[in-house]
Amino acid sequence: RRTASRVLFVCTANSARSHLAAALWRQASPVPATSAGTHPAGAVHPGAVDAARRHQLPLPRQQPQHLNGTMEDGDLIITVCDRAHEELGQLAALHWSVPDPVPAGAPGSFDAALDDLSRRVGLLAPQVSEGSRPRA
Repeated sequence: RRTASRVLFVCTANSARSHLAAALWRQASPVPATSAGTHPAGAVHPGAVDAARRHQLPLPRQQPQHLNGTMEDGDLIITVCDRAHEELGQLAALHWSVPDPVPAGAPGSFDAALDDLSRRVGLLAPQVSEGSRPRA
């Protein structure tokens, strides 16, 4: 069991996997969630938006954001790609090696990533309870 004030999903570009993971988390847990990237892209990939729509997953319209402007004390940081995990090292509490759907760009790649993330979120969410935010 873990306590977190928020769950922060991190990927390199913050254009697909991390946004999908945060959206899935918001459906599975009362603990808040957001996402960020180590080298954010200019926009969320249309394939991620389409996959969320196909699976009736609410995906807020957000721009990819950099980790440095997003991370807060009390965050449970989960990397969802290998490159971000290598960059963050021990800063990440958990690492989920989810294949990047963007290079293939096919709907099936995004659906596979979403299915993988959904399974992982479903296993972890019941183990995380909301903790209070640390005071500054």
